[in-house]
Amino acid sequence: MTDFSSRLFVAGTATEARIVLSPIFQRGRDSEGETLRARVSSILGDIRREGDVALLRYARELDGFRGELKDLRVSPGRMEESFGALPSEIRKALVFAKDRIEEFHGALREKGLSGLASHPGKGGVLVRPLHRVGVYVPGGTAAYPSTVLMTAVVAKVAGVKQIVGVSPAGPEGIPDAILAAFHVCGVQDVYQVGGVHAIAAMAYGTGTIPRVDKIVGPGNRYVAEAKRQVFGDVDIDMVAGPTEVLILADDSAQPEWLAADMIAQAEHDTQASAVLILTDMTLAKAVVLALERQISSLPRQKIAEESLLKFGFILVVPSVQVAVEISDLVAPEHLELQVRNPEKWLGLIQNAGAVFLGSEMAEAFGDYCFGPSHVLPTNGSARFSSPVSIETFTKRTSLLEGFRSRQELEDVVRNSALLARLEGLEGHARSALARLENVQKEFFP
Repeated sequence: MTDFSSRLFVAGTATEARIVLSPIFQRGRDSEGETLRARVSSILGDIRREGDVALLRYARELDGFRGELKDLRVSPGRMEESFGALPSEIRKALVFAKDRIEEFHGALREKGLSGLASHPGKGGVLVRPLHRVGVYVPGGTAAYPSTVLMTAVVAKVAGVKQIVGVSPAGPEGIPDAILAAFHVCGVQDVYQVGGVHAIAAMAYGTGTIPRVDKIVGPGNRYVAEAKRQVFGDVDIDMVAGPTEVLILADDSAQPEWLAADMIAQAEHDTQASAVLILTDMTLAKAVVLALERQISSLPRQKIAEESLLKFGFILVVPSVQVAVEISDLVAPEHLELQVRNPEKWLGLIQNAGAVFLGSEMAEAFGDYCFGPSHVLPTNGSARFSSPVSIETFTKRTSLLEGFRSRQELEDVVRNSALLARLEGLEGHARSALARLENVQKEFFP
């Protein structure tokens, strides 16, 4: 039995806690950084220069793909077959999740995020959906049809007309669960390709895979670095790091639930982070025992154990107030508030990708079918970035139209000319002043 007592710590202040938690801030940063960046850059360059030739070569070399170039695209019929091959309860679950995600983001759209009208003299904004979006669905140690739902459904609600899906195939092809999810979302263009070469193909375009306007979806370190390097040629949602959960609990929380939620995050990946900050030592010790009991029967036990022993923490602090301060320092991807009256603390939280209020709200609900997208900022980036939403798939164009009075025109003209001359741009000043000289007075009330 694995002994998790070594993961139990005590901290009196947020500063002390940050020192204890320092390993989680270093995840994914290692001595291979320069080598990784160079390798990614090399693959991107090959795809940009050689197009489909390099795409097929890397698909075979890195993905284990066995087909020809024409076989990279998955037919809509094949996706429909994958959906039909799943047990009926799984098909219903996919549709259930899709409907809830669609309903949640559709409600946001109806509140006015899809467009803003211009008013004379005030300006305004035009909001338009992106034309073509690429959805990256990782492979590796597990299949993630939920990633398809949490990106493609949101893009559809936002009004995106064309969605390109990619996922590493391997010798056996893309798993049925992922293809079924694409089918449920109505995505027609899906390609059996993953990794850096898939990101490059969507960023630059090849004869087989079209260039997209934006790439969304998580991936490994290579995929994250590829997204970082292609940004500018194409937009991206974020540079995602290892997944993470931070749980704040008081003595009202249940140890079995706390342990279960930590394990749920840890089983993702050996770099995943599960942090529990609580105010009661007796509860903390009960969680340690619950972790040891629960993990022994977990199918992904080795992954979860390594994650918890490296990046799992149970931290006892003096109060929920201190726990909230620590949370804002970490800026977690997922934040659970398993405390009495969780709404009381919500106003103090500045940095979190998603907040789960109350003990009954398992982070797993957010992963699958509660509604908001589970593609969230990681590695502390919740300090400055946001989850995937319909706004992720739109762009805004500023509108400038008309003046409400002659006085407003004169004020704008004169102040624009003054600022232009301050910057040494006389042409700008003259352009503004020309409007005042030539305007017809009858155009204004």
